Parts: sequence; C-alpha cells; structure tokens
Amino acid sequence: MQSMIEHVAAVALEAEVGRVVLASSDPVVAELAGRLGVGVVSDGGLPWNQGLELARRELRPQPSAVLYLAGDLPLLTAAEVRRLADEAQAGTAVVGRAGDAGTNALAVSPAAALAPRFGEARSSKVHARAAERAGLRVVMLDLPGVALDIDTPDDLARAGLAD
Repeated sequence: MQSMIEHVAAVALEAEVGRVVLASSDPVVAELAGRLGVGVVSDGGLPWNQGLELARRELRPQPSAVLYLAGDLPLLTAAEVRRLADEAQAGTAVVGRAGDAGTNALAVSPAAALAPRFGEARSSKVHARAAERAGLRVVMLDLPGVALDIDTPDDLARAGLAD
C-alpha cells in the first residue's frame, strides 16, 4: 500500500496542479509525507468520508477546489491528474470512475460544495446525483489509470503487479 501511496503522491506532484496533501491520522503517514515532500493533515481518525471532510476543512489556506485521489491507483498518470483538474472549473464536480462504477477520483469546485461519498455502492452515480442536487455541473471521466484500483489479487494481476 505504501508504494501505491508513494506513486499517487509522486504523480500528483508531477502533474503540478496544486498543493498535494495526504489525509491521515497515522503517524507513519506523516513521516511518509515528509519524505515525499507533500503536506499532511489529520483526518481525526474518522471514517473515510468524514475524515476527508475534516481534513479539507483543516487545510490552510482553504482551497477553492479540491481533488481527492484514492491511494491505490498504481497506473495513475500525471496526464490523468491534469485532466481531472482541468475539468474542475468553478461550479463543477468531476467524477473519476472506477472500473466497478465506484469513484477513485473526485474534483470539486468550490471545494466545500460536495461531501465525498467514497465506498458507497456505485458511488460514481451517487456523487453525480449529489452534485446535481448541489447545483454543480457533472463531468464523468473514464481514465485507465483512475479506473484500476487495487481491491483484489485479480486487480494486482491486471495492474501487472502480481508475482
């Protein structure tokens, strides 16, 4: 998992779309962030989505937009991160769809306009409906490096990471 987080952070830095921050209350992640040259903000040890919201609120200065990236995207590219960020114009939610119709990336502008709903069944549709209710324009993106997250041994094989 650490190598995938390192990859996602490195790709986000390479994309040069803004500040890169890891959200976690794990002290190991703070050390990792320092080594990678990225920021870290506490998620308060809260469940996934609540922790992301807390972490976003703790950022100083507050961002005008936010791009949440899953940490288990071994094929993610800087070009894909730039595409997600480029589509996130004011008043927009960009949903980076997972292969199982979940969400592996979510860009929101303005940043506080939409609470993340990662982990819910078919969360890409959940995010899209919530964004529409919030009055945001929705952009759904299917990008190969965003689509493949690692949940099973078969996913490792598809990513070329199985022994």
